[in-house]
Amino acid sequence: MDNNFFLDTERIRILDKIRIIYLLLFLCFFGLTELGRHVYRPFIYANHINDYGIADSIGNLGGIIVQLFFGFLVLNPNKLKGLRLIAFFILGYILYEVAQPILPRGVFDWKDIFGTIIGGAIGLVLFLLIHKIVKQNKTIYRF
Repeated sequence: MDNNFFLDTERIRILDKIRIIYLLLFLCFFGLTELGRHVYRPFIYANHINDYGIADSIGNLGGIIVQLFFGFLVLNPNKLKGLRLIAFFILGYILYEVAQPILPRGVFDWKDIFGTIIGGAIGLVLFLLIHKIVKQNKTIYRF
């Protein structure tokens, strides 16, 4: 077993059912996030609809889910390392948002932090559900 904090060199070389699920969820949430940014957000703004800040934070809310499942797809972590990865992404997004005022053209927005937390929670629930539902994770191919 590899003692690396995020990476298990043996698991990264395996294609299994869970990794395929990660790919499908990555693609699904990437598409939904882009629809949200390019269709939903302009519609909400054009029609002056109060959606409680969802349109404002759709990039963070969906973006963190996309990055989580991309990270899972690339690293294929076990449950513990996946939980570490989730915490790393959530904290990274929040630190980036807090640093916005000192970055060029950066704007701090509480809605983005809330979007990050909600998106991270959705990613966490999906990750835990996948690991609970997929009992027999058979290796399809070993690189």
